[in-house]
Amino acid sequence: MRRFLVAAAVPALAVLLLGQTSPPSPDKTGEHPDVLCAVAGRVVTAAEGLPLKSAHVALIPERSRSDDPIYSATSDSDGHFLLKDIPAGRYKFLAVRAGFVEQQYQSRGTADGAVLALNPGQKISDALFRMTRAAVITGSVTNEDGEPLVNAQIVALQKPTEEETEEEGPASSRKHELNPVAESHTDDRGQYRIFGLKPGQYYVKATDVFDPDSNGLPVSTGYWVQQSIGSEYAPVYYPGVGQIGQAVVLLVRPGDEVRADVSMRRVKTVEVDGKVMGLNEPAKSAYVTLEPAEQDNFRSSYQETTDDNGAFKLKGIPPGSYVLVVYQRSEGTEVYEQSTRQKLEVAGDNNQSLTISLTGGVTFDGRLGVAGPASLSLDHVYVGLIATNEDGSWGGQGAVKKDGTFQIASVMDGSYRIALWGLEQGWYVKSARTGAEDILENGLQVEKETAGRLEIVVSSACAQLEGSVMDGDQVAAGARVHLAPEPETPYNRLRLNNARTDQTGHFSIACLAPGKYRVVARLPASPDSDSPKSEPQVVTVSEHDHKTMELKIVKPEAE
Repeated sequence: MRRFLVAAAVPALAVLLLGQTSPPSPDKTGEHPDVLCAVAGRVVTAAEGLPLKSAHVALIPERSRSDDPIYSATSDSDGHFLLKDIPAGRYKFLAVRAGFVEQQYQSRGTADGAVLALNPGQKISDALFRMTRAAVITGSVTNEDGEPLVNAQIVALQKPTEEETEEEGPASSRKHELNPVAESHTDDRGQYRIFGLKPGQYYVKATDVFDPDSNGLPVSTGYWVQQSIGSEYAPVYYPGVGQIGQAVVLLVRPGDEVRADVSMRRVKTVEVDGKVMGLNEPAKSAYVTLEPAEQDNFRSSYQETTDDNGAFKLKGIPPGSYVLVVYQRSEGTEVYEQSTRQKLEVAGDNNQSLTISLTGGVTFDGRLGVAGPASLSLDHVYVGLIATNEDGSWGGQGAVKKDGTFQIASVMDGSYRIALWGLEQGWYVKSARTGAEDILENGLQVEKETAGRLEIVVSSACAQLEGSVMDGDQVAAGARVHLAPEPETPYNRLRLNNARTDQTGHFSIACLAPGKYRVVARLPASPDSDSPKSEPQVVTVSEHDHKTMELKIVKPEAE
């Protein structure tokens, strides 16, 4: 998603904990002290069972929003912690500490754990976190002369897990071969260090592209000189190969410090220049970016702003497949909207005299309405469009005004699905249409001269689905329950839903859009085995339904 001057990043848990105030006192929450809960326990090392001091332990509401309280405590010298004055409910429960992998309640190793369900007045005294030491990948990046490369970006990547692939779903447009996990940059000696890694298998990718931190500090002159020259090196995977199929996989165990030295070689780079034309004149101050087309790239892009004649020049571009995107600033604002997007093959010769015409795209006006008598705050609600093509590109978004109206400008030709952000808990999208066309069923098909009005209706007449997951004759704590619309299409991914079972094997989804769903439960994977799952079940729910179901994990047959 590219929308400038709109912050979408979620702060890390450690930052949240540092800024978290003490939990509200009983008289402020309106809860009687007798119905509030308390959770106590210990934090120890997984390998030796030694107490861990200064671990942050936190309870976060299962379906949390940014303004929900986080109940947190710090372990003492014996590893003990105490969380008190907690309202009953379902919580994500986890521990974090420098040098160790984030640990979730009742997790198997470093996998996701169980939700903690607290009944009114419940006191838990024996919660235990066994924390696994984090691993490190370190090394150096040099050129063919053995000289260090400074400010090279190093990214640790992993293949998506079965759970992540299932969560994307068969109808997902984005097919990630590798997912970025963590990153670092080389120092003045060409050295890098990626820390805090879970045990597992990793690929390491080095890119000669440096983005200065946007923390207000001055950017060195050397950065601008490098920007004017461009990159001299093509991105490589450890130990220095261009294709993922040739890369060496690093096996990282708990507490390991694995070294991976990367060698980068100069390649003949290309200068990509051209001119951006608006409807009647050159598009000045347009933002041009060239992004690698392959899905596993991580912020490796090249940018430039057009001059008064609409001209731009991008230097030092390694050969490869790219996507050229142009953003224009909305009149009277500092917000840039995507204006055009096209694929570009960069070969050994300079790509001279590219002419990019901005058609302006299509502007959709719309209205978000509320079904029934319930009222809904529309502050911070956004409607967006996401392309269903192979790269899942961003189609644009509009903020919903207090009267329910919104506008999405500069929508390029293509097929889109709708997305909503900022809805209060307990609400779902009941319908989305343009004229007689059902967007949730058929998507939004945009072609030149397409016009129409988006009509979206949200409702609080949710269905509720809860149940249990059994692993043989035992409850399956920490199982993930995945719901996908049946049938799943590229357009109805708004209906996807997930839940984790709690310590009793119980799961609950409080607001489910009415419809037909395929439900599967999956146990967390362990280092030594795949993650077993249940046979899929199909359930149909209507408005205000409250249904229950039981899912049974099927163990794979021994060979």
